[in-house]
Amino acid sequence: MPMGEKGSNNARFKTRNLLGVVPFLWRYPRAVIVTITLLLVIIGIELTLPQIIGQAVSGLESHLKGESVFEPGLYVQIFLALALVRAGLGFVLGPIRNRLVQRSLADIRAAIYDSLQRLAFSYHDKSNSGELISRSTTDVFRLQDFFFGCLVLSFDIAISLVAVFWLIWLVSPMLALIAMGTAIPTIGLIAFYATKLQPQWRLVHDQHGEMTTVIQENIAGVRVVKAFAKEAAEVEKFRRKKEAFLQTVLKTVNYWAARVPFAQFIFGLSMPLVLWVGGRQVIQGQLAIGDLTKIVFYIMTIGHRMGMVGQFTNIIQNASASAERILEIIHEPQTIRSGHKPLPKGRGAVEFENVSFNYAPSGRASITDVSFRAEPGQTVAIVGPTGSGKTTLVNLIPRFYDAASGRVLIDGMDVRDLELKELRHAVSVIFQETFLFSASVAENIAYGKPGATREQVEQCARAAQAHEFICELEEGYDTVIGERGISLSGGQRQRIAIARAFLMNPRILILDDATASVDPTTEHLIQTAMRRLCEGRTTFVIAQRFSTVHHADQILVLKDGRIVERGTHKELIRQSGFYGEIFEQQIHK
Repeated sequence: MPMGEKGSNNARFKTRNLLGVVPFLWRYPRAVIVTITLLLVIIGIELTLPQIIGQAVSGLESHLKGESVFEPGLYVQIFLALALVRAGLGFVLGPIRNRLVQRSLADIRAAIYDSLQRLAFSYHDKSNSGELISRSTTDVFRLQDFFFGCLVLSFDIAISLVAVFWLIWLVSPMLALIAMGTAIPTIGLIAFYATKLQPQWRLVHDQHGEMTTVIQENIAGVRVVKAFAKEAAEVEKFRRKKEAFLQTVLKTVNYWAARVPFAQFIFGLSMPLVLWVGGRQVIQGQLAIGDLTKIVFYIMTIGHRMGMVGQFTNIIQNASASAERILEIIHEPQTIRSGHKPLPKGRGAVEFENVSFNYAPSGRASITDVSFRAEPGQTVAIVGPTGSGKTTLVNLIPRFYDAASGRVLIDGMDVRDLELKELRHAVSVIFQETFLFSASVAENIAYGKPGATREQVEQCARAAQAHEFICELEEGYDTVIGERGISLSGGQRQRIAIARAFLMNPRILILDDATASVDPTTEHLIQTAMRRLCEGRTTFVIAQRFSTVHHADQILVLKDGRIVERGTHKELIRQSGFYGEIFEQQIHK
């Protein structure tokens, strides 16, 4: 579910969010079973130690009464042996548990990344990268404590409490009832405070995502910030987000901390009550002093678990909010699903049959009842005012979006029936803003065909009018061009994109205003490269400059998502219609 769009699905996530991430642990069942087994043995040893101490006290009492000889060395040896075994098991358990948790977290990160790759443009249109980064990193990290707690605290708390109450009951049902009479209200108090904790942690995490977004946007747009001298305004924006985040964190933490005095008071009654009642039983001869000693140690064990209950409850609520945000990505429906038919033989004929498309959930129509046919090898220019649906129309060809009605056909086959990877290999898009990765020039050119040889890469670069400036770079084709290709000019980035398209050798080419932001000299180089690239391919050209489109075999004129005129440049000029108006406005600028 995109950020900020929670709706009715949230209730569904809140009931299953933690259950949704636990299966990542069970991908490694052997490690889980070994971890739990070692933990049970350690718990068994820990619960045995008070028994040894109690027996030692009883033995000492008998010795003082002259009834038997007390041998402290034996008890010391047994105690030390068990303590050493417990430490050794803990030494073995630690690496196994840590490896299991970290591998599970790595799998969750991979699942998020896989989901982000498969989700359609419509999801990313409504999301922001800072929020996605926060969910992919910080929220996953927050699950670490839950996984440790899930593997250790949950079993430790549940098994220890049940076993301890049972052991106390075997010795003195009255003292067991006292222990339960203080422990159960303490757990109830913690549960009461926890009921409102998860929404608070969700708010904390959402505000952290907003703060991350501000940082990410500022880093990405640092040149714009400095160009407009907006550093102080950006610092103030971050300060406001930081303060809101800090206030929410403090409110949440303080709310949770408020339960401590109450819990300490309620459970704190258990020890004096046990000593009072148990002491009277000892005096009356109803209870051995060694047994009272055992119970005192078990009450201390329960007190330790009460602290763990509070800790684990906080971990659960915190992790629940993070798991909810993570699962919203992992379980986001895949709206663009691959077909199963191979790409048919052909040369790239494209046909739109009564195609309509609207951007949900606004319902605003962007394309309405569009029909046309592009013959193989034709160049089709698409012109119209801003917001008329030009880019939306061409985005339906490689299925960046799916038509709401009608059909888009490639060589007679509905694109929705085609295997998606084959379809997108057959359609190359050169966007107005070319994105390049932090990699070498050669790797960027070969991005769509990583197995290409250096000779093939250079051949495509020459065809794209890029070889000359690439050779002038410090390390030529091996030059790492930096994040988003920022070290290159706009025209250079476009020519690398053209070289990338040459290497893909597509049937269909889409040029989305590829020369809008370059100077005339660079535009001439790019147009020369594009003419070579377009030869023998069905090409769709979106352009604001009429110098780019007047040689097109067919021009489609869009207005408010509809084709209002079509024809060649000369035909449309003779009609003196909407195209002619746009043309006149441009030449008289």
